Amino acid sequence: MRHYELYLLSDEVAASFSGKEAKLFQLFTERAKAKQSERHIYDRQVDYITKPLPKAKLHEALQKRYGLKKGNGYELRSVFNERNRCLVELGDKSIQLEALGDLSAETTVFDVLKEVDSHFFAVNVADGRFGWLQPFEKQRVL
Repeated sequence: MRHYELYLLSDEVAASFSGKEAKLFQLFTERAKAKQSERHIYDRQVDYITKPLPKAKLHEALQKRYGLKKGNGYELRSVFNERNRCLVELGDKSIQLEALGDLSAETTVFDVLKEVDSHFFAVNVADGRFGWLQPFEKQRVL
């Protein structure tokens, strides 16, 4: 099972860290591995760079696409592949996502989320995977 934490980064942070995603991943990795006594320092840093989730928009988008709701979470199953399953839990500042099956289990959810906001950043500490759900386009300066 793959576990992702998704954060909605502020516009300024997203613009500043475009191309520097490894530094963001380092922060989230250190936070995950920090001792309980040190964790509050990382939590404050994460609070500073993230913004609250637009829960109403997220619920609307997920219900529109999947039609299922379970409290603050969703259990999604693929009609094409019975083994594909995805659990989505909405928090105040993060989304917890657990996926089982092939990668399409989570990518369909990622597609819905990036329609809501383009600054979602996904982190999978266990597998060392991270990145923007919607990569930024490079702007050319003349």
